[in-house]
Amino acid sequence: MRVTLRFARALQEIYEHLDEEMEATLEEGATARDALAAANLPEGAWGILLTDDRLCKIDEKVSDGQVITVLPPISGG
Repeated sequence: MRVTLRFARALQEIYEHLDEEMEATLEEGATARDALAAANLPEGAWGILLTDDRLCKIDEKVSDGQVITVLPPISGG
């Protein structure tokens, strides 16, 4: 199955191997965490995951053709 990951520019600037968008080929039953691992994105490097205009949980199973937008962690004071 194939899942598309779209990365915020802030993540692209930190992790130079990331393009704006990449496609990950995953096994059936894979999760959003598996998709991020396929992109070589370290654990905790993301803050918010969105799919279909809603939040996507890290351990949520993904489906073929799904698009996940990856936003960086939010910080500030």
